[in-house]
Amino acid sequence: MIALCVALTGLPTLAAAESYGAPPVRDVVADQDIRVQRKGSAFSIDAVMHAPVPLATAWEVLTDFERMPRYQRSLKSSEVLERGAERLLVHQKGVARFGPFSSPFESVREMQLASQRSIRAQQVSGTTLKQMTSLMTLEPENGGTRLTYHAEMEPESGLPPLVGPSLVQHETAAQFSATVREMVRRQSERTAQSAP
Repeated sequence: MIALCVALTGLPTLAAAESYGAPPVRDVVADQDIRVQRKGSAFSIDAVMHAPVPLATAWEVLTDFERMPRYQRSLKSSEVLERGAERLLVHQKGVARFGPFSSPFESVREMQLASQRSIRAQQVSGTTLKQMTSLMTLEPENGGTRLTYHAEMEPESGLPPLVGPSLVQHETAAQFSATVREMVRRQSERTAQSAP
């Protein structure tokens, strides 16, 4: 996943979520769903979220790196440099926003994929983070998919003093909200296409 990029997108049609038997998506991922801890100049982020879509749709969105700029407003480009069966090298550019602060970023990350189970990311190089690792796991649950996320990151030169855990929490929730909304949008398209 993108490291702390902000993206707020419009809420798509909710037909897919409702037809799949899940409650409608409204707040998607709330700030309180994200736990952020500051450890000196580093941050750890933990989240457990529900996506009201089948696991296959959630996996498709999480691993469709080339299309991420369509729904993650902070991403300008996202390109897979190397593609293997269970390993990708992904290059992304964009602008990270934290309230009134913004900073251009560029990163190359190695992604280890365990088909429809987990995505492990390790930063190889980047302009704004000294280090970044993350793990996203997926599990089927009532009416959708349970997403469990953990990340450890350390900014290259430290975030502005006013950028504390609560702002990181808010921006991370917005990023994941955009991701879940894209999952719902794609599932909605599938539902519409398969309708008689």
